[in-house]
Parts: sequence; structure tokens; C-alpha cells
Amino acid sequence: MPGISVKDVTIKYADKSKKDKKSKKEPPEIIALDNFSADFDDEKFNVIIGASGCGKTTLIRAVAGLLDYEGEIFFDETDAMELTVKDRNVAYVPQGYSLYPSMTVFDNIASPLKAAGAGREEVTERVKSIARKLGLELLLNRKPKELSGGQQQLVAIGRALVRRPSVCLMDEPFSNVDVKKRAILRSYVKNVVADTGCTVIYVTHDVKEAVALADKLFIMNEGKLVASGTPIEVFKRRGAVIDDFRNALAERSLV
Repeated sequence: MPGISVKDVTIKYADKSKKDKKSKKEPPEIIALDNFSADFDDEKFNVIIGASGCGKTTLIRAVAGLLDYEGEIFFDETDAMELTVKDRNVAYVPQGYSLYPSMTVFDNIASPLKAAGAGREEVTERVKSIARKLGLELLLNRKPKELSGGQQQLVAIGRALVRRPSVCLMDEPFSNVDVKKRAILRSYVKNVVADTGCTVIYVTHDVKEAVALADKLFIMNEGKLVASGTPIEVFKRRGAVIDDFRNALAERSLV
């Protein structure tokens, strides 16, 4: 599985919320990523944490090939610009569930396999296997509307991982799930990712979730990388942004 290197990546876009309709002037630019560089380890759970608007989602969308950027992104030694979407073999799990409402859980998870032309026996075996690991085996005949928010997000994750991607990008998948249920859902995801051996980049603003999941932790602020390393290595360092997250972790641990 590939490690991913991001080298001096900058992404700018117009702040349309500040465009003056009476003026022909272009609206001011927002710098979502500012000369950002980081190395994400292969076959590891790489977790990015930062406040809303710091560039987390922009970064993983660039890695997925969904945004143009200045700079370079490498999958192992290969420039991402030289890879087709198929060659990148990336699965992307956004915040929303994006499930097919008329299809069962089984068919939702199976959809990428069927699209790739997998045979019936292979589809059945792989869907049932990943459903079992995610605690969904008793829900395969249900429709999305019959599931809780957490269950729907697990279905979305199962659909992403069932085709065995090299890289899985997850954008705050449990942000709409009750805090008390997140630990259970995290354990399901951590286990199934370990079995697939894919490289994960996981975005969150929840410091407790970040520490629970991360093999390697990245702290972002205003489009820049503040610190990276194991959670222990990161929180040994000093700095205003790191101190804020350290304090938040201490407060969450008391809840």
C-alpha cells in the first residue's frame, strides 16, 4: 500500500461570500492550504486534527484528485498527476452518508464490486465479511431509512472498504453520531482497516477521537502543518495550538 507525500501544496479560492454584487472586482482569495507539506505513512491510521476551516477537508479532497492544487502529491514515488483515478485506488468517505435510499444495506455495500464486474459469489463473500467486521451482519436486508445515523455511516465505510482500496480518506465520518456511541464505531473501523491493510487519512476536530485512532497524528492550523508524530510525541511539544488541543483532551478525559 502506498505512503502519501504532500509537498508544498497551496490551494486558493475566491471567497464568494464577500463578493460585492455591485462591483466588477473579484472577491478576495482564501488560502485553504498554504505551502503545506506532510508525509502520511503507508498501512497506518493517519489522523488530521484541527479547527473548522483549517484546511483538513481541502487537503484530503486534493489527495483524492477532486481539487486542483499548486505543488506536488506523491503516491509512493509516483506523482499523483501521472495517475488515473483508477490507478490511485482511493476510497473517499465524506461527512454525509450518501447511501442509495432504495437499496438494501447489502446492495449499497456491494455496489462498487458490481460496478467493477465482480462475480456473484465474490460479491456475497466480501460483503458478508466486511458487514460482520462492522457489526452490520444482521442489517443487510434493511434500507438506509431503517438505520441509525451511526449504522448508516458504517455502511458508507463498508462500501468504501469492500473493494480493498490502497488508500481510504475519511472526512469526520462520525461527526453526526452521539458521543457515547463513537467509541464502539471507532473500534469497528479500526479493526476492519487493520485487516485490509490500507493507508488511512482520517479527518476530525475531536481530539479524543484523534488520539484513540492515530498511529500518526497531524495538527493543522490556518492551512499549515503545526506538528506531526505519534500522539505522545505531538503532545510533548509546546505551542499555542498544541496547548489548546492538549487542554481540550484533558477536559474531554474528565467527562
